[in-house]
Amino acid sequence: MKIKILLISIALMLLVNSEYSMAVDSLQVTGEVMDVSIKKGDYVQEQLIKVKILEGKYKDKIVLVRHQILEYSLHNYELNTGDKVLISLSYDENNRLTPKLISVWRLEHLKNLSIIFLILLVIFGGLKGILSLTSLAISGFIIIKFIIPSILKGYDAITISVMGASVIIIVSFILISGFTKKSLAAIIGTTGGTFVAGLLSKIYSYRCHISGLADDDVMFLVTNIGLKINFKGLYMSAIIIGTIGVVMDVSMSVTSVIFEIKRKAPRAHFRELMGSGLKVGKDVMSTMVNTLILAYVGSFMPLLIIYITSDASFTYALNTELLSIEIIRSLSGSIGLILTIPLTCFVASIMAK
Repeated sequence: MKIKILLISIALMLLVNSEYSMAVDSLQVTGEVMDVSIKKGDYVQEQLIKVKILEGKYKDKIVLVRHQILEYSLHNYELNTGDKVLISLSYDENNRLTPKLISVWRLEHLKNLSIIFLILLVIFGGLKGILSLTSLAISGFIIIKFIIPSILKGYDAITISVMGASVIIIVSFILISGFTKKSLAAIIGTTGGTFVAGLLSKIYSYRCHISGLADDDVMFLVTNIGLKINFKGLYMSAIIIGTIGVVMDVSMSVTSVIFEIKRKAPRAHFRELMGSGLKVGKDVMSTMVNTLILAYVGSFMPLLIIYITSDASFTYALNTELLSIEIIRSLSGSIGLILTIPLTCFVASIMAK
């Protein structure tokens, strides 16, 4: 799953209620589809929908809403009786209430999926699962309440992101593993790998003259909200945040192996612990690097298909800022991941001995 400008997405949610929230004198409410009739044209299929309003001062009122099904658009879906929708209510020049369809109301389905996730996490993860969920909640809090506001105030995005990432790493490992030598070794290894990823992304973003403005979400912030921040730094900040998860996984896996070997063989020397950790790290690295790069490649697959099927040279396509961003992101994260392994092995072997 692409972490596509994570900080921008969160900032967007904090700054606007939705993409339609800038409408003047309009009220957004949820409704339930009571009846649907279809009108088919030569090029456009239109649905005439009776919607029962579920909230606000117009609750239980039935309104008539038109929905044009447009291919290759956000409205390329058919509504059925019982579906929940989000509509805006406004008054026209004749002071008549005019409803307009905004989108499908998805939160109930997302809530159900979240409940399934939480139940399985508690059943199969037990206390560890609950602590992991707590760690995730704290990470989100740090991103929303510390990293985003600090960047919006004009502080250096890289510095703020490294600080925030370090706090996330420390809190996560302490919550899940307690404050032990093993968790301390994993913290040091993860922090080092994350720092390397951030440093490389900063160096090569400047060398490649990445502006950070090639993405549509960023342009929305610029043109519609007028947000003035360092978008290049914001992009690099997203790389740092996006690297944490994979690097933490690798670091803890290697650390656990080394401490377990030392427990089973108390006379094992530093060189033996280091060698065993590196062997395990190679196996973990081969799959994790694959996972990281394939996740990024999969996230911009539609864009890659467009470039491949077009007449443009593939090398020219790689040279565009959009693809260059993804290449820098995936390679910086992978290098940080690779260097995490020897660093973690070294620290964990010393601490275990």
